[in-house]
Amino acid sequence: MEIDLTSCLVQVEASKSWFARRVLPLSLEQLRWRPDPLHWSIAECLDHLNVTLGLYLPKIEQAVESGARNGWNGRLETREAEVLKRIEPPVESRVEAPPATNPSTAVDPDDLVEGFYLTRDHYAEAVRRAGYLDLANILIVEPVYPLIRTLGGTLGFLAAHDRRHMWQAERLRNESRFPRAVFTSK
Repeated sequence: MEIDLTSCLVQVEASKSWFARRVLPLSLEQLRWRPDPLHWSIAECLDHLNVTLGLYLPKIEQAVESGARNGWNGRLETREAEVLKRIEPPVESRVEAPPATNPSTAVDPDDLVEGFYLTRDHYAEAVRRAGYLDLANILIVEPVYPLIRTLGGTLGFLAAHDRRHMWQAERLRNESRFPRAVFTSK
């Protein structure tokens, strides 16, 4: 399986555009609303994305540096491709998030906004730097999701992960019980 790095960069811009159009206009109540105790709020979905990218970025940087120096050996495994397919929306099965990627219990909206843009900018820069490397033969040291082990698989996973949780956030917005904006005239 080949990872299309141009698609990863397109996803960064799509994520930032979606965030500006669909998240920034939301109220705190809307950001924090949960349909039930077992499901995350929109803020928690986005915090999870930021945390996951934050955990992966140093690992990606390390892999890019090592790959540029040493040219690691390794194989893109079939199960990586299978995992990537299962992550894509529409989501048919829940996946337990590794504990290290769980969102904060009290997401700060300002940190959420700053983190969303900053982590995606850093990810985009890492994708650009990885453009000349053999993505299938560079391994991520101590991956957060153990089934995704190569640099290429990781870059593809993170783009798909954004799509998955944006899809989840949109489903929350479409819930009949989702708090609607209240406009008052003065």
